[in-house]
Amino acid sequence: MNVRLASLAVIGAALSALESERGVINDLNVYPVPDGDTGTNLALTVRAVLEELEASDAEGIPTVAAAVAHGSLMGARGNSGVILSQIVRGACEVWGASEELSTPRFKEALIEGSACAYRAVREPVEGTMLTVVREMATAARSLPDSLSLENLLVAVAEAGRLAVENTTWQLPVLEQAGVVDAGGYGLLVLFQGLERGIGELLHRGIHTPAEVVLRPRGARLRPRPAAHESGLSVHKYCTSFVIQGEDIDRDALESFLLPIGDSVLVVGSADVVKVHVHADDPGVVISEALRYGSLGEFEISNMHEQTRDRDERLRATTTAATAVVAVVAGEGNKELFRDLGCTAIVEGGQSMNPSAKQVLEAAESLGSSEVIVLPNNGNVILTAEQAAGMSECRIEVVPSSSIAAGLAAMVAFDPEADAAANAERMRETIACVRSAEVTRAVRDSEVDGVVVQTGQAMGIVDGRLVAVADDVPAAFAGVLEEFARGDAELVTVLTALNGSGATREELEELVGRIVPDIEVSFHEGGQPLYPVLASAE
Repeated sequence: MNVRLASLAVIGAALSALESERGVINDLNVYPVPDGDTGTNLALTVRAVLEELEASDAEGIPTVAAAVAHGSLMGARGNSGVILSQIVRGACEVWGASEELSTPRFKEALIEGSACAYRAVREPVEGTMLTVVREMATAARSLPDSLSLENLLVAVAEAGRLAVENTTWQLPVLEQAGVVDAGGYGLLVLFQGLERGIGELLHRGIHTPAEVVLRPRGARLRPRPAAHESGLSVHKYCTSFVIQGEDIDRDALESFLLPIGDSVLVVGSADVVKVHVHADDPGVVISEALRYGSLGEFEISNMHEQTRDRDERLRATTTAATAVVAVVAGEGNKELFRDLGCTAIVEGGQSMNPSAKQVLEAAESLGSSEVIVLPNNGNVILTAEQAAGMSECRIEVVPSSSIAAGLAAMVAFDPEADAAANAERMRETIACVRSAEVTRAVRDSEVDGVVVQTGQAMGIVDGRLVAVADDVPAAFAGVLEEFARGDAELVTVLTALNGSGATREELEELVGRIVPDIEVSFHEGGQPLYPVLASAE
């Protein structure tokens, strides 16, 4: 088994799970301050781990574990991200000294991860993600080493779910808001993503030493954030950064920060330290930190503005009659859907179709009785319809066959209208949309009577081949010409050009030359497999 590739797959699954729930986690966030960014911080921390591992040449367990721990420390965002980095650090210390991820090793890793996180926080508060990881570790400790890893994972996830549910009654601020702890729920979502990732490895034929097969979990937790007016935090700015130096005195720096701020975390080693603090003057914090070494990875956020934004977002969500779930691939594309009012994202698309269960869980997690689902891929439409038939809430499937068509449908979305009215309006919109893609042929073939050779770029509009060329820009030109013949007035282009041999400047030059009278907008979509996705209206 290639440890690095297997780890990338599992961590990628965890990130996808967090991304799909990021909005919910953000809205749950009322402690330690209601700045509404816990989901984002956790997702960015896990993304940093993924990027560290992608850039690494690590092969065996010790080097992969070290890369994972380093990535989590350097990329940790916010209070929740820094605590997560310490859970990861403790777990990786155990895993990195092992030859496999067996049941005993997993138990030890989780127990040490919990202990490491508690050591990092000077005054641990119960009812937070610390409580959740401790309860998960306690459950693991109580189970026999002879238990299969699959059953251990199920038991630990169930313990985490119960621990998250109980956080509401452990912290007065959570009980007052009627929510579970955002960090604790985020940690549970992350763990469930790890479970799913291990299961997918098995289906692909990449077996873990314990031959993991996941079993159905207990009842899924569906937290429902409620709109309420949040009080502003005592301090205004959340400041975090990394110090690199020699023999960094973490205790001295922590002692300086404690009187001037709260949520103080100073973690790491003698030469690399991550600092997180809520304070009124980031300049004072940074000036003191410069005494210990060079600084980098800065993040400074105005928590008062974040709190007001969160309250406004929740008020808007509370008045909404309909929520939207979309199946989307590519970080840029996901942001576009969220900006247009999409409530939940399910990771998926061409060659990585989600299951009906994933779509159903996303829809039912929203706490809305009226839901729209945008499959955004022809192969996902039937799956979405199956999910709709399994749900107790009203789900309308709008048969968008591409991401670009889904975005056009989102423009027509009205959150105050019911699902039926929205579905009718959105179907009418996508009926007037032409969808296109530019991709590379993976084998020699004949398409629509045209011979296509491996590696050639193909321009496809509404499922029909319109251009074959040696490079992406030339194929894109064929797409633009086809759009022009159809009297297009508005064209949206989603790009993922890294490694494609094309640049955005080249594509924009073609637009200016071929369709100068058509309004064309470009967005970095980041979708896999397709350098260009486009729609015409």
